[in-house]
Amino acid sequence: MKIELDIFLHPRILKKCISLYENGFFPDAAFNAMKQVELAFKEKAGIEDEEKFFGSRLYEKYLGSGKSIKLKVPLGDNLQKEAKEVFKSVSSYYRNYLAHKEGSKVDKIICTRILIIASELLTLINASSISYTEIGGVKGLIKQGIFENESQLSNLLSFLSSQVFPHEIFDGMFEDLIREDYTKTQYEVVFGLGLIEYHSEIKDYSFPGEPEDWDDFGWIELTPQGRKILTQIQNYSTD
Repeated sequence: MKIELDIFLHPRILKKCISLYENGFFPDAAFNAMKQVELAFKEKAGIEDEEKFFGSRLYEKYLGSGKSIKLKVPLGDNLQKEAKEVFKSVSSYYRNYLAHKEGSKVDKIICTRILIIASELLTLINASSISYTEIGGVKGLIKQGIFENESQLSNLLSFLSSQVFPHEIFDGMFEDLIREDYTKTQYEVVFGLGLIEYHSEIKDYSFPGEPEDWDDFGWIELTPQGRKILTQIQNYSTD
């Protein structure tokens, strides 16, 4: 029975690594896969100025306890510590070898295994969330450089919670975010922290007397935690 490799690979690996793999550049494909795990992790955690942290040091600093992201591992939250060790061990074993010894022993079979392992780690990252409490609340977001000040956070929350998306078309919102000098990281962090959430429903867009025109209608709204934070910041500014 022939099994297609694509079904085991994360979309990010398919996009960034598979062409190297198919052209026989196995050490390069494997190393790039490890790099994609690091990049995805940093994106999820909102890390922009931590280039000095990479490999196992990156996961030691930002996983587990303290001001870190929390992995919601599919096999259970009680395996949080073990998930952290998986990231560190895979990085120490594969990434370090590929980075420092040029991966000369990485053939097609070993590369295939690395691509699959990287895909599993990327899936864990996608399933993770940032703990608002552990990141240090509003002060922690400012201290880590994700937001410049409280007003910038409250303005972003207000802006996002006013967005609606007829036919689930989002292009205009992202253009407005860029125009208002908000970053992709800021947008992803407020979602990751559970301060805002996306909703959708099926809506009839037809005018009276016309044939029905049912399509998706979406909107963003503040979560209870998001409303609480926005109210607190607004109260601070009026005191």
